[in-house]
Amino acid sequence: MKIKNINLENIKVVIFDFDDTLAVHKDKDFCKHRRESEDKYLGYYLNAYQNPNTFYEDIETCIKSEPLYNFIIDLRTKGIKMYCLSGMKFSFHLKAKQSFINKYYGDDIEVISTASQELKVDGVKIIQKLNDCKLEEILFIDDRQDTIDILRNNGINSILVNNIES
Repeated sequence: MKIKNINLENIKVVIFDFDDTLAVHKDKDFCKHRRESEDKYLGYYLNAYQNPNTFYEDIETCIKSEPLYNFIIDLRTKGIKMYCLSGMKFSFHLKAKQSFINKYYGDDIEVISTASQELKVDGVKIIQKLNDCKLEEILFIDDRQDTIDILRNNGINSILVNNIES
């Protein structure tokens, strides 16, 4: 199987972003809305922490990506290890993200966080060492072109989620 010049036969690890990659937000302005007031902002993280099993269904509604779900099934049959590397200010919603992934994609995709998109490069390098593989044996899937560019500029195979969906 090939995806835009990437041969999956050479890939040992696939890393996904969370927001608008594995979890497709129904409200595309979700970041803007959570910042409308301090109460909303703090309440967002409080709700995520207190309600991890239902947060992304009831509070910040997301759906799974059917194309990625099917892609993940294919990756499993090939024995490819998977992670979710999500940029987060706080870890208060880490359990909510893990719960969403477990519920909709399976419990073999671990969520790891970075404080910024730029730190995803370091996160990938740590995951590389964890899996004793070469950087070119890793594929990163994200919805943000700026993140894809940063990863590519650091020698990491990366594609936009839309390339999976097309």
